[in-house]
Formats: sequence, C-alpha cells, structure tokens
Amino acid sequence: DNWGRKWCHLVAMDAVFFRDPTVQYDMRYVKRELIKAYTSFYPQATKIERESMFGIVTGSWGCGAFNGDRQLKGKIEQNIEQSIIQIYVFLAIIQLMAASEAGRSLIYAAYLDKKLVKSFYEVYEYLFNQRARVWHLYRYLERYSTENSRKSLFEYILKTPISSLYP
Repeated sequence: DNWGRKWCHLVAMDAVFFRDPTVQYDMRYVKRELIKAYTSFYPQATKIERESMFGIVTGSWGCGAFNGDRQLKGKIEQNIEQSIIQIYVFLAIIQLMAASEAGRSLIYAAYLDKKLVKSFYEVYEYLFNQRARVWHLYRYLERYSTENSRKSLFEYILKTPISSLYP
C-alpha cells in the first residue's frame, strides 16, 4: 500500500487431534487435510492475475499439541527424530499439493530444522525431476496409506518410481 506495507491475508485452519497418530495416514483424513488446505490457499477474489497472487508461508500445522505423528516408529530417540521429519514431510506434501492446485507458490517454514529442509528438498527435487503432478502425489499418499510400509513417507516416494503409479 502507500505506507509500504506488504499486502497479505492471514488464514487460520483447524487441527485434528489424533489419539492414534497412525490414523492420519487414512485417506479420509488425508482428503480432509487436502480440502482444508486447498480451500484456505485458493484465492478468494474473482479475478486475480497469477502474477499478482502472493505465495503462502506455512509450516508444520497439526504437530505438537495436536499429536502430529511424532512416535510412529517407536520410542527410540533417533526414531522419534526420524518420525518428526516424516510427519513434517507428509504435511509439507499435502500443503504442496494444495498450493499447486490453487496456483500459489509455497514457502514452507522449517524453523531452522536442517534435517527437515534436507529431506523435503530431496523429495521435492526428485518430484520436480520426475515431472510429478498433483495426482501423482495423491497416488503416493493413497498407496502409502494402504501398504503399511515400514519406510518413512519420503523414503517411500524416493523408492517408488512415478511410472508405477499409473493404473
């Protein structure tokens, strides 16, 4: 504006508390999170030029007090750390999908978590190089939720070729 302030919108979303953290991989909850994120990220104005839409700054919502999947792999300290990264990558992928469909750029605030940044960058780079589309990511989540993989989500994505996602 004329005072030099950056134009922005603040959006607040609900978070679901999971007594059993593994439940959040059920596709019913994945769909709920996708719809919630997409609805929040989609520009509300009727005619906004793509160039003038500002990006979304987001982070690991639903973790912490809402029991984000911090102990999926057990209670050994290094596994807890790996599980935290896993759920953050899961949330980042959901948010990446929603932002992509809404036509918005995404800045994922990792709050100085270098392992998360490295893990997500590796997954993002792989998906970018494979020319992944949002529906590919959806299929990854769908398959991951039904296969009960012992791999973390990002390991699963990195080891599952996109070509295997085609019907």
